[in-house]
Parts: sequence; C-alpha cells; structure tokens
Amino acid sequence: MSLPVVAVVGRPNVGKSTLFNRIIGKREAVVSPEAGVTRDQHLHEADWNGRSFMLVDTGGIVPFGDKDVFDEPVSAIARQAIETSDAIVMVVDAKNGITTQDEAVARELRGIDRPVFLLVNKVESYADRSEVGSFHRLGLGDPFPASALHGEGSADMLDALVAALPERAPQRETDDLRIALIGRPNVGKSSLLNAIAGHERTLVSEVAGTTRDSIDTVVKWHGRRIRMIDTAGIRRRHKHEKGVEYFSVLRSLHSLARCDVAVLLLDATEGVVAQDQRVAGEINESGKGALIALNKWDAIEDKDDRTFIEFEKDIRNELRFMSWAPVVSISALEGQRVPRILEMAWTIGQERLKKIETSVLNDILQKAVQKNPPRPYNNGTGKIFYATQTGEAPPVFRIYVNRPEVFPRHYIRYLNNQLRAELGYEGSRIRLDLRKRS
Repeated sequence: MSLPVVAVVGRPNVGKSTLFNRIIGKREAVVSPEAGVTRDQHLHEADWNGRSFMLVDTGGIVPFGDKDVFDEPVSAIARQAIETSDAIVMVVDAKNGITTQDEAVARELRGIDRPVFLLVNKVESYADRSEVGSFHRLGLGDPFPASALHGEGSADMLDALVAALPERAPQRETDDLRIALIGRPNVGKSSLLNAIAGHERTLVSEVAGTTRDSIDTVVKWHGRRIRMIDTAGIRRRHKHEKGVEYFSVLRSLHSLARCDVAVLLLDATEGVVAQDQRVAGEINESGKGALIALNKWDAIEDKDDRTFIEFEKDIRNELRFMSWAPVVSISALEGQRVPRILEMAWTIGQERLKKIETSVLNDILQKAVQKNPPRPYNNGTGKIFYATQTGEAPPVFRIYVNRPEVFPRHYIRYLNNQLRAELGYEGSRIRLDLRKRS
C-alpha cells in the first residue's frame, strides 16, 4: 500500500511553500515574496508523531482569473492534487484577512468528502491572533493559528491531521533508474515529461521559465520503476543571483546530482546556442550518463530540407566535449520517438554499471600502444605499465605509467577512444586517471 497523501492548497502567496518546507524539514520548494512562484506540484515524504505521509505543495488556486496567463492551468494542477489526496490543508493569511479568493477556494473544499484543515498563517503578533476567529466564516471548522516562517503553531494542526489519515503501510520502492530532463528554458522539458507520463503532471506553457523547481514523476516502464526529474531551465547564473531564478538554477544542478542519466534537450529550430553549451558543460563535468534529445523535430520536417545526419553533425561540432553522448530527434508535442528516450536512457544506465576485467582492459591498452606508441613529449616518452578499473557510473580506469606529465592530452584522448571502441560505454564519459607507478 502507498502512503496517504496530504495536499497543501490556497490562493497564491499565503505561505504554502513555507509551510511545506517547515513540515518536511528542508527547503525543497522555492520560497519568495513574489506571488505565484510555485506553479507545479512538489511531493515529499513527511513524518509527524511516527505517522508517514506524502505532502504535496501546489500552486495557488485562482478562482477569478487574473491577468497572469498561468492562473487557469496552475489552478487545474492544484485541483488535481485535491482530487487524489486523502486530506487537505487550506492555508490563509492572517494579515490580509478573508479575501474573495479565499471564500471561493473554501466553497470548493466544502464540497469534498475528505478531511479539510484550515491553517491561518502569518500569525506573528497579538493583532494577528485576534483576527483568527473571523476565519470560522469560511465554514471549514476551527482554524489553526500558525507562523510557518517561525515554526510556531503548526503542531496542533499536524496532530489533528495525522489522526484523520487512513492507516496504510508505507511502500518503499527503490528506483531502477533516475532520469533528469535538463536544458535551458522553453525547450520542451515539461512537454516531454507529460508525453512520457501520459498525463499533465506539470504545467506546460510557451512562456519561458515556467518550471521553476525540480519535479519528480515516477513511471512504470516494462516493469521497471523510472523516476523522471523535470527541472527548471538553467540560465546564466550571474543574471539571477538575487532572484528566484538563481535558486532554480541551483535546483537544476541538484537534480543533475540526483540522476543517473541526464537528457539534454535542445530546440531543433534554434540549434545549439551559448546557453546549451553551458548546460552541456555542467552535464559533462557531473560524470552522469547523457543523451542529447533534439526536440521540436516536427517543425524541422515541415520547413527544413536538411537531414538528421546534417543536424547531428552540427551538434557534434558545437558540443565536441560530449561526443560520447548519443543524439535522437523527437517531438514531445507530437509524440515522435518519445519512447526512444526511455529505451536509450535505460541502455546508458546499464552501460555505466559495467565492470571490466583487468586482463581485458590491459589487452586493449597493449594493442592501442602497439598501434600508436607514445612519442617524445615534455622532455620524456610515456610508458604504460598496466591499468585497472577503479570506479563505475561513471567508469574510471587508473593507468599506471612512468611519468603522467609526458602524456599529451591528444594521446590520452586516443586511449579513451580506443577503450570506448572496444568496451562501448555509450552515453558515459570515460575517465582515465594516470598515476606514476611507485
């Protein structure tokens, strides 16, 4: 059985994400004074008094569509969370009092058959506390005063909440593969996730920068449990150090650290731009498996006579340092070759785990040296004694030599290519660690 689910809902900017972070004990959701920062669902396991449950933070429900183009789809995602939850926490703002939006949200919640708990947030003074009683007017029972920012008052609400949750045994499953969708804003990461998952798990929009946090979605694929991590688009760091986008960049890099395989999404209609190169550089340095997905290929087929081979050649030229990553053309919108993403990512994940026998490794290196022996460089000539594998995911091979400094970079690259030709490791960067034999 799965854990019971609790949804945190309310109008925008009442402190839902602050409460979410307080309950789970970490900064998982982006918090900002700017309204509407949370646009997607965020899920995290929480525990209170020995009871475990899944907590879902949602974007604000906006009953009376404001000018923000995200209001309608963000509200739809929040309502989806309500429909699939076992209990709901509605958050309101003590400092602003009851608003027409609060009343509209409360009307929706009064019509459901699950427990609803009303938390009056931002109660930080005697004047704020005196306003708590007025929230009885929403018809959701006794309000719980609290300050999520300072960690005060939420305990009473949590006590009542866990007492009302259904009894379920936690189902702890391990992921067979973790895939992060990485790329600059508006290349189609959320659209690809939705195409893979088969439903609108995250918000999709043509406006750049929609997904500001990392979103996890677990899909079942051929009996395997695949965790998909949709991330905020990586932008130039220095431009956003003081805003919410800066934290989204950090979250994207954190998602990269959590995954096994990164899918670098490129916009086929724009080709490789400077931001793509920076994103690719982060992936290359991370040591994660990688797959390059050329998205919006349907637009290319309609307007461009160039072949995929020509496009791939251009990509290889712009991303020379990632020559080891396979390339696939897709259309997340049309569903073209979307299943190939999971197929190729699974293969890459398995390749990364390979262990090579020392005898096989040294035979390959011996043949490579016989074919192309080291030449004099830096006042010396390199000599290879033996090698052994010291790591996998990513694969690391330690090569014992006479003097590491007499091996030029182009020769190390040659050895790397020879190992890849014999051993495979498609989608993984092979690392060579040259050590002086003692």
